[in-house]
Amino acid sequence: MKHLRLAKKIKEQSPDAWDKLYEGQIIERIRARYTVNQELAILRQRDTKPEEFAAYNAYVEQCKAEVKKEMEVYS
Repeated sequence: MKHLRLAKKIKEQSPDAWDKLYEGQIIERIRARYTVNQELAILRQRDTKPEEFAAYNAYVEQCKAEVKKEMEVYS
């Protein structure tokens, strides 16, 4: 959360750093639920296990939306 409070300053100084912070926050949230190995397995099996992939994808999109909203509050 500390990083998010610095988002405005980071965005002003370096848009690339802001993008990296955004991506890092998303990855952190994804890792709270899925390991890298689990994520790769889901992606490999997306055609054979569409429900599992849909749940994973919905979670990732939720993470992205939440992080974007939080970072905009601090930007």
